[in-house]
Amino acid sequence: MIKRLTWPLAVVVVTGLYGLLPLLGSREVYLRGDSAAQFAPTWWYLGQTVREHGLPIGLDPSSFAGGNFAAEALFGIWNPINLLIWLFVSGSGDLLFAVAAVKIAILAALALGTYLVAREYDAEPWAAAAVAIALPFSGFTLWWDAGSWPAGLAAFAYAPWVWWAFRRTLRGAMNPFWAFLVGALGVTQGNPYGTLAVVVVGLGLVIEGLVTRNRVGAVRLLLTGGCVAALLPLIYLPLLRASELAARSDGPVFGNNGKLRPELGDLLGMSNPTFVPSIISITGPTQVPVAYFCWFILPLLPWLRFGVLRERWRALTGLGVIGVLYLALTLGPSNLWLFRWPLRLIEYFYLALGVALSIVLSKGLARDRWRARVGGSAAIVVVLAFQAWAQHPTWLTSTLAGALVLAALTAAALLVHHYRAGATSLLAVVLIGGTAVTIGLQAKVYQENDGARIYHIPTDVSALQDRFGDLDGRVMQFADFRKAQKKAQQTGDDRKLRRAWKNFLPGSMYHVAGVDAVNNYTGMGFRPFEKRLCLHYEGFTTPCGYKRVWKPLTKGKDQPPLADLLKLETVVAQPDQTVGVTPPSNWKYAEHGDRIVLVRADTLPWPDSELSWASSGVEVTSARRSGLSESVELSAPRGGQLTFALLEWPGYTATLDGKELEVDHNKAGLLTVDLPQGASGTLELTYDRPGKAVANLGIAVGLLGALALGGYDLLTRRRRRGEREDEPDGATPGKHAADA
Repeated sequence: MIKRLTWPLAVVVVTGLYGLLPLLGSREVYLRGDSAAQFAPTWWYLGQTVREHGLPIGLDPSSFAGGNFAAEALFGIWNPINLLIWLFVSGSGDLLFAVAAVKIAILAALALGTYLVAREYDAEPWAAAAVAIALPFSGFTLWWDAGSWPAGLAAFAYAPWVWWAFRRTLRGAMNPFWAFLVGALGVTQGNPYGTLAVVVVGLGLVIEGLVTRNRVGAVRLLLTGGCVAALLPLIYLPLLRASELAARSDGPVFGNNGKLRPELGDLLGMSNPTFVPSIISITGPTQVPVAYFCWFILPLLPWLRFGVLRERWRALTGLGVIGVLYLALTLGPSNLWLFRWPLRLIEYFYLALGVALSIVLSKGLARDRWRARVGGSAAIVVVLAFQAWAQHPTWLTSTLAGALVLAALTAAALLVHHYRAGATSLLAVVLIGGTAVTIGLQAKVYQENDGARIYHIPTDVSALQDRFGDLDGRVMQFADFRKAQKKAQQTGDDRKLRRAWKNFLPGSMYHVAGVDAVNNYTGMGFRPFEKRLCLHYEGFTTPCGYKRVWKPLTKGKDQPPLADLLKLETVVAQPDQTVGVTPPSNWKYAEHGDRIVLVRADTLPWPDSELSWASSGVEVTSARRSGLSESVELSAPRGGQLTFALLEWPGYTATLDGKELEVDHNKAGLLTVDLPQGASGTLELTYDRPGKAVANLGIAVGLLGALALGGYDLLTRRRRRGEREDEPDGATPGKHAADA
């Protein structure tokens, strides 16, 4: 048992240690882009919310455009492992430490899953370990997923585990119920690329079952996949229902703008640690080696024994289908429905390629025709160096460093192979050690992914709460630091950006500061709200938002300014966004300098409710909030309208003494309820997750189906075991025994 665990334990430990190496280049390498502005603060906030209020968390109205966690999907609110992440991050006093620890743990889980898949295809432990440790530090996975997009990283980390569980189910080596649980974790992560992985892997393995004439296994896997698919309404129905209001829905279903889309030639750089392809990134041209996979796959090509793939082609059918599908998707257009930026799929192709590589490596390196093979490896190294230089002729230092490192590591591997034939463990040490060298080189050269947005946020939780603790009530910030971000990326000088965070915060960082802020990062958005307030998805604003917040939505009507409809109590603004605008007299300046702070001098009506306005002729006796529900005692002889400081997300319903009323939104997206003539009584405004009944049915079908499959599998195994025990000694095994 200990011997069997040696290699998988080594994979986890070594990957964890290697995950620290990128920090040698920059301590903020794991806190770039969305990780800084969205995930770190939202993980912290979700953890605090669970501690204080429990589960579930589907909607947080006070976070406005960034508060529909069920519709955003990518936070994986139904995934129990994510719950552990939230609790861990919220229990840490420093976001930088917490996020780095979480991401390194996910990288280790990805490596272990890759190792298990490779072993499932009978790869030798040393070969499986070499590939498994390399994959988490491939270019896109390290610099984009681990650096900026942790939802994508987690989705990818589940992919090899789903693959391993599904293939064992296909072979009859795993109870389908356990495969269902693994698949459920993959889809409840919420990232659509994780769901796509379940589909692609399942399809490939079903085809493998048919090719190998394992029809029983193919049917068993198909049914297991169907049980997993039954959970999809739980995850994606809120997203689909909210898509009509979401800013993300503005893009084409199918299109190609070239953004984050690799070309076939870019894949030739998969072994050069300093080859940076000319792919359009978020903030301009790509600045990091996103097409890199592992240093040894191309230089060792002349030495690999590919015959094993031909000999085992039937058993490897699923591997081939998965690899080809992901290669096609990687090279596809930049927009395919929910799946944009196909570079995100390159790591899934590399997973399949890595499994194939581990199978071939397991047969050992060839020993004949030494001179020709050495010449082939040397030529490959030279071609890769030329490709990197041709792409960026002025980047001589990094190009030369990459070429020398690649040449030295290739020579070391070939020397071990020549003088220590059969010493596979020593060869594995060279392959795995070379991965550490390439990570260190990349950390030194690139430090952070300059293709993702820079924030360099403050991460000390206590210091943040002390600094912004004077902002009371509901706060809205009017500031824009995108120019400062761009300048910091171009010049490398981020001092101005860091100084800005002493007075303002980006994205969802006000959560961590303990401030009830309207500004939050949102991946999907709420079009009417953001358009009216000139809000950017990062929580930044342009000056038109500050101008509009002090005005009514409609001229000539008895309506208060938008600030009142939002029930704002504090406004924070950059001085240049306030030029030429005079706030209403009921707002007073509390701070005037690098940061302008205005506070409300009067009292808002209905302080215990989100009700913010009632039209003329509507008399409100009382209004109170309870959770996500509002209860309003009113009388409106001539009818009228109520406005709530809530975004009108799908799922809200209103009733007046049991009679349903229409729920709508105004020009700012705030929820409104029209009252008929003679309205009198108690208005109840409630929220329930869209598609809840269908989702619950799906959960029941999926879980019961998986239990049925699992129970049938147990009964079948016991029956076969009993038949074997009943056979007399020396008898020829029957069909069932042979199948078992």
